[in-house]
Amino acid sequence: MTMDEFLQFAAGVLGVPPGSLSPDSSCGSVPAWDSVMHLRLVMETEARYGVRIPFERLPEIRKLGDFMPYLKGGSPC
Repeated sequence: MTMDEFLQFAAGVLGVPPGSLSPDSSCGSVPAWDSVMHLRLVMETEARYGVRIPFERLPEIRKLGDFMPYLKGGSPC
C-alpha cells in the first residue's frame, strides 16, 4: 500500500479529482470532507483494506496521511 494508492481511493470516496489530494489534505482543505464524510472514509477504508481503526482514534485522524499507520498494519500510539 502506497500513499498514492490511498489518495486515489480517498479521492473516489470524497468525490474529488485524485490530483487535488495530498497526505496533508484535511477536512479543512477538502470541502466535501465533513463529519459524515469522515465516518464514511473511515468505514470504507476499513472495508477496502481489511483494517480496523478504533472508534476512540477517529478524532486523531485529521489528514489523509494519518491513515497510513493503520494501512501498514500498525496503530499510532
